[in-house]
Amino acid sequence: INAEYMGMFSRTFRPLVQVAGRRYFSTQNQNIITVLDYLMKNEADAGQYYRELATSAPHEGIKAIFSLLADEEDKHYHAIANARVSGGDQTLEDNSHVLDHTKIIFQDMQKDILKKTQEGYLDTSDAQIKLYEAAREIERKNRDLYIEHAKTATDPKVKALFQIMAKEEQKHYVMLDELLQFVAKAEPGKGRWIESAEFNRLDDALYEGYQY
Repeated sequence: INAEYMGMFSRTFRPLVQVAGRRYFSTQNQNIITVLDYLMKNEADAGQYYRELATSAPHEGIKAIFSLLADEEDKHYHAIANARVSGGDQTLEDNSHVLDHTKIIFQDMQKDILKKTQEGYLDTSDAQIKLYEAAREIERKNRDLYIEHAKTATDPKVKALFQIMAKEEQKHYVMLDELLQFVAKAEPGKGRWIESAEFNRLDDALYEGYQY
């Protein structure tokens, strides 16, 4: 992933207004179609970003995680596109199981590492850590912005959309945070942690009915 591309994605939110020298998307006086177009662009960028990370992933398990994230962003894109066709009347389904699927991937990686086979080794270099940290930071920023927009939106449809999207971004943040912890602690001498890791945060049930 080159620096130019990562810089582009970190600025994924498309500005619609200028406030005090900073550019923001405004949920005030925006119709539902404008909001949906905004979300579609964000999800398209996210899908491309994670596909790039999956292509260069140093381990099959990590590749699977980034591929899963890319697939989730694609699902969001198509769901939002369908909502756009209906003018916002067709709502996004709030039933993602991305954390449950991710937990299985981590458990498989855990088994590989405990076998201490060549396939089980992880790249724990600073370069890889920084890539995962950058991806996690993008999810954090996107989550926080979606929460902000959900709080300020006056249209109930817009508010509901941003609440669902904020929840999904939080799940992605948790996935990447677990990845960072897993990779950092998979170095030699840390096998005891790997063996006892249970990945309790990777549970979609924790977010059922949750609203920001």
